[in-house]
Amino acid sequence: MPTTLITNGTVVNADAAIRADVLVRDGRIVALGTGTDWTADHVVDATGKLVMPGGIDAHTHLEYPVDGFSTHTADDFHSGTVAAACGGTTTVIDFVKKEPDRTLYDTYLRRRDTAAAKAVVDVGLHAIVPPRAAQPDVLDDLRRLVGEGATSWKFFMAYPGQMVDDDELLDGFELARDLDVLPMVHAENGHMVAREVRRLVDSGRTAESFHMRAHGHDSEAEAVHRAVVLADSIGTPLYVVHVSSAAAADEISQARAAGSRVYGETCPQYLVVAYEDYADLGERAAAYVCSPPIRERSNQDGLWRMLATGALSTVATDHAGFCLHQPEDLPPQKLRSPGYFPKVPNGVPGVEDRLMVLWQSGVVSGVIDPCRFVDLVAARPAKLFGLFPRKGVVAVGADADLVIWDPAADHVITAAGSHTRTDYNIYEGMRVTGRPVHVFSRGEHLVDPDGLRTDTPGRGAFLTRAAPRLH
Repeated sequence: MPTTLITNGTVVNADAAIRADVLVRDGRIVALGTGTDWTADHVVDATGKLVMPGGIDAHTHLEYPVDGFSTHTADDFHSGTVAAACGGTTTVIDFVKKEPDRTLYDTYLRRRDTAAAKAVVDVGLHAIVPPRAAQPDVLDDLRRLVGEGATSWKFFMAYPGQMVDDDELLDGFELARDLDVLPMVHAENGHMVAREVRRLVDSGRTAESFHMRAHGHDSEAEAVHRAVVLADSIGTPLYVVHVSSAAAADEISQARAAGSRVYGETCPQYLVVAYEDYADLGERAAAYVCSPPIRERSNQDGLWRMLATGALSTVATDHAGFCLHQPEDLPPQKLRSPGYFPKVPNGVPGVEDRLMVLWQSGVVSGVIDPCRFVDLVAARPAKLFGLFPRKGVVAVGADADLVIWDPAADHVITAAGSHTRTDYNIYEGMRVTGRPVHVFSRGEHLVDPDGLRTDTPGRGAFLTRAAPRLH
């Protein structure tokens, strides 16, 4: 592989920003320094720009089945990872949901092969733990999956067919503790959500915007509190995915202050998009339906405060893109049941926009600095999900997953300008100052100022992951 030298940039890691040149050989960073006389096959001038580790999106759903496998998301592992690369993300970690006619282990192997054949950036997989009723011997599969590099397992605390009870959580947490695995929870009280859905439907309030009313702040906060108590009783760390409610984030903050090893993830849609943006859109409000929901604008200050103080540890996307219009080659998408929110496929796009949206709303606005930005989108996910120090840092020996970021670049986010298959964008028209202008994945130049340089399916590596690093 040709050598690459990135000169005159400012290297930004989670702990410090320094002026340094970066030399890349055979897919790895082999030297950092200043005033160097190194030579290379390719030289990229990063004057006035930042050199950061490639983003790690620890929460995506590509060609992902929903609603009893009756439909799936629009992006597959190819289009989704192309979009990731164009946005400065060089690693995604997706999810494995047990197929009805296969064990979790067999489903994992099949999905691993699918991802490896299509992905343009590196990809890993979390295992979703089904309830015992769906697979009585699932704990045996989880033990086997650790050997396949699945060192994080997700438990749903809501939704028929996926929801596990507290006894199953305790058993899963105990096994995760014993095997040095990081358990993850989708924290909503499923009984509270189901009860509110019934109440709304029975009263005729079924329009798409009522989805938010069915997913109250209290149902999320209660589930977070309960999951932390259960994890603490077992002695395992815990990762809470897609925290949408400031009340739930406050539960995490209080638990961390008391010594709990709990880590919270939030998403850009909860930080900058609000219920007020879609409340009056009628059936097109389906574009914004995800779970937990995009909440009131007044909720956002609390989430930002938790990001700034460290109570929330990562920012991922929960990318689950669907289309508003119906492509012929896809199963039923967002508007398959207009006017009836319980049947709207849940999910919003965002894998291409994450870094730009967070930079604009967090760094440009002065809420966080560039080092904290890198920690949220790359370094902390790498540590929590067993990829550090191979990824998430610009350092000698690390993979050359690098983003050259132009903090002065002006850009307007649009659906038409994106690379996902989704035909809308919840950030449509947002003007950002700062964007990736060069993206490297293991030393290969994927994106330059003219756009995508390569979209070769299968060039991304499948990642077997180590145990989490919690400090």
